[in-house]
Amino acid sequence: MLSDALARRGHETTWFTSSFNHYSRKHRPVGRFEPVPNLSVEVLSAPGYEKNISLKRVLHNHRFGVSFRQAAMAAVERPDVIIADLPTTEAASTAVAFGRLVGIPTIVTIRDLWPDFFSDFAPKLLKPLVRLGLWHLEAQSRFACHHATSLVGISQGYLDWGQKRGGRVDPLDRIFYLGYPRPSIAPLAERERLLAQFNIPPTSYVVSFVGSWGATYDLSLVLEAARLLEGNESVTVVVAGDQGKNPDLADAFRRLTNVRLMGWLDKHQVSALLGRSTVGLLPYAANAPQGLPNKIFEYMAYGLFQVATLPGEARQLLEETCTGAFAPAGAAVDFAHSIDGAIKREAHDDRRLERQAVFEQRFEAGQLYDAFIDHAEAVVHQWRLRTTSPQTR
Repeated sequence: MLSDALARRGHETTWFTSSFNHYSRKHRPVGRFEPVPNLSVEVLSAPGYEKNISLKRVLHNHRFGVSFRQAAMAAVERPDVIIADLPTTEAASTAVAFGRLVGIPTIVTIRDLWPDFFSDFAPKLLKPLVRLGLWHLEAQSRFACHHATSLVGISQGYLDWGQKRGGRVDPLDRIFYLGYPRPSIAPLAERERLLAQFNIPPTSYVVSFVGSWGATYDLSLVLEAARLLEGNESVTVVVAGDQGKNPDLADAFRRLTNVRLMGWLDKHQVSALLGRSTVGLLPYAANAPQGLPNKIFEYMAYGLFQVATLPGEARQLLEETCTGAFAPAGAAVDFAHSIDGAIKREAHDDRRLERQAVFEQRFEAGQLYDAFIDHAEAVVHQWRLRTTSPQTR
């Protein structure tokens, strides 16, 4: 989204990405292509991996960092600014190190709390060993956060983490939410076709989870809540994603009469499902590190009422905007009660348009990324002032 916005503003932009697709687990061709004017995509070679938390993934991240440095050093032209995400720590630290070497300002966006994420999911007795084994990732994150010209957090908590990790407070540090592009909601006939394909009653209130089946989600909570709601014939729970990661859980879902399982959905199918859903589920595990994940903004874009287990900033945002409710992680009775309450309220007073209005006013990607570009331009301007002022000569 940022690359597209930069290109539309007339900035010549190169987006460096890996040859391995994290979501599909497939390799894409190495090379360079130009999807739209002013935007080039440079696909760099990196090995694949099967599991998100694995040594192979660390190797992939390392190889991508090496490939980026080689490509950057060989480039004939050098940019006015480099923007890198953390994660990965390898990409962020490599980008910042290159920027320092050749005199280019850098912006690091804190999108996940790496490498804290890995130790959070380790057994308690093994946490110290895991942290010790990840010392190099810790060092990379500290280097990137300390030496970046500007830190951007996707929430206040994430920015606070990055500033603490880097031992810094800088007037160029900012917060920009992830946002979500304005959706093109599928026509009613397409929505009804998708529901009919999965045997979802046309009069049913649809409660949806669309996401990965990874460690940060507690889908067993959705299973238990669905069991509690099974007597309510007006409710259908739809669970989409890579069910192959947990076949036993998938089998348990299939045994419930009020649950429909879908695999990975393309963007048109997601639009059809969410356009027909009433409630969106965010069943995060108790130790999930997410602050304000993009799923919040995706559900909000379609006007869904959300039931989430994330405390802190996510709970505060949903309650402040009246777009969702909080239920404690692992509490199936509370989770089911929140879903049931949301459906009863929506049956009497449909607030979908109001929630979509909140999204349009505050979290639509076009507005957010235009503001991000304004910030990137300001960083370049301030960098030039700093590096050319008499005090820094």
